[in-house]
Amino acid sequence: MAEPIVAIVGRPNVGKSSLFNRILGRRIAVVDDIPGVTRDRLYAPVEWRDKRFRIVDTGGLVPDPDDSMIEQVKFQVGIAVREASLIWYVVDLIDGLSPDDHAVADMLRASGKRVFVVGNKADDMKIEMNLAEMYQLGFDDNLPVSAIHKNGIEPLLDRTVEVLPEQSDDDDEPSQTPIQVAVVGRPNAGKSSIINALIGETRMIVDDVPGTTRDSINVLFEKDAMRFELIDTAGMRRRNRIEKRSVEEHSVLRSTRSVQKADVTWLVLDISREISHQDQTIGAFAARHGKICIVVANKWDLIEKDNHTFNEYTQEIQDVFSAYDYLPIVFTSAVKGQRVENLLELTQRLFTVGSTRVATPILNDWLRGTTHEMPPPVVKSRRPSLKYITQVDILPPTFVIFTTMPDYIPEGYQRFLTNRLREAFDFEGVPIQLIFRDTHAERES
Repeated sequence: MAEPIVAIVGRPNVGKSSLFNRILGRRIAVVDDIPGVTRDRLYAPVEWRDKRFRIVDTGGLVPDPDDSMIEQVKFQVGIAVREASLIWYVVDLIDGLSPDDHAVADMLRASGKRVFVVGNKADDMKIEMNLAEMYQLGFDDNLPVSAIHKNGIEPLLDRTVEVLPEQSDDDDEPSQTPIQVAVVGRPNAGKSSIINALIGETRMIVDDVPGTTRDSINVLFEKDAMRFELIDTAGMRRRNRIEKRSVEEHSVLRSTRSVQKADVTWLVLDISREISHQDQTIGAFAARHGKICIVVANKWDLIEKDNHTFNEYTQEIQDVFSAYDYLPIVFTSAVKGQRVENLLELTQRLFTVGSTRVATPILNDWLRGTTHEMPPPVVKSRRPSLKYITQVDILPPTFVIFTTMPDYIPEGYQRFLTNRLREAFDFEGVPIQLIFRDTHAERES
C-alpha cells in the first residue's frame, strides 16, 4: 500500500492552496486572490508525528460548471477524491457558507470518504457565528484554521494522523530515486498532453487556451521497473510579455527552478509553428545549467509529409540549436500517442550515460593522444600545455583539465575537446562541462 492521500477540496478562493503551502512550510502551489488559480492536482509528501502521507491540492470545485475548463477541474477533483483516504473540505469562515458549499458537501458525502470540514480564515472573534455554520454541513470533524496566521494547523495534523490508515514496514516507497524530468516549453506546445499520454490517465488539464498549467505539477510513476518524476511546468514566455508580480511571473520562476532541479529536460516544441527565439532561450537555459535536454518535436501529426519532410525538419531544428548540436530530437504526437513512450526509454539511457564516470588513467591516455593529434593553438607566441585531466562530477559529466595559460584556451578548441570526449566515451546526447585550471595553482595547493 502506498502512502495515504489527503485531498484538499473546496469551492474557489477559500484558501486551499494557502493551506497546502502552510502545511509544507514553503510556497509550492501558486497562491493569488484570483479565483481558480489552481487547476491541476498538485501532490506533496508530509511527515507528522512519525507518520507519512501525501496531500493533494485541487482546483476550486463548482458543482454545476458552465464551461469546459471548469468541467475539467471538477473531473480532476473527482480523481483526487476517489484516491484519497481522507478529505479536508475547506470552507471560508469570513464569507460564511454558500449554496455551493452545501452542494459540494452533498457530493463529498456521496463519495463515502471520511471528511474533515476545515474552516479557513479563522482570524477574528467576529466569525464565531460562521464557525457554528460548519456543523450544518453534517460532518463529525470540524476544525477551524488560519492558513495565513498558522492557527489550528497542528490540531488539524494531529487529528489527521489519528484517522489515517496504518502502514506496515512493507509499505515503504521503493528505494530507487526517480529520474526527475522537467517538461518545459512555450504555452500550448502540448506538455500536459504528453504527460497524459504517458501515464494513461487525464492527470493534467489540457485545453487549447495557452497557459493552462499554472503550477509545476509533479507526477510520479513507474515504467518497466524504472521510476520517473515528471514535472509539468507552466508555459515559458518572453519576460517582456509577462506582467510583473503576476500569477504567470510566479509560474515562470517556478518553471526555471524546476529545470535547475531536474535531471533531464524535455523541451517541447509545437512543430506546426515556427521555432521561436523563446524556444532557443529555453534550450539554452537548460544547457547552461548542464541539464540533459531532449528536443520533443510535438504535433507531428499536423504536418503534411513526403519523403523529405523528416530530414528537412530535423535539419531545421539542428540549425536552430546549432550551439548545442548534441541534443537528441524525438518527433511525437501526444494526441495520437506516436513515439511518446520513446521519450522514457531515451531519458533512461541518457540518464545512465550522464551518470558515467571515466577512470583518470584512461582519461589521461585520451588527453595525450588528442593533444598530440591536435595541439591547442598558439596564443601570444606561446602554446598552452594541457597536462592532466580528471572527472570531478556527473550529471553533467564534468572534467577538470590542468594546463598552462588556462585563460587562453580558445572556445573553438574547447568545443573540439568536448566533442572528442563525447565520441571517445559515448557521451552522445548529454552535455559535458570542461573546467581549465592553472597547473601552478594545482602545485601550490
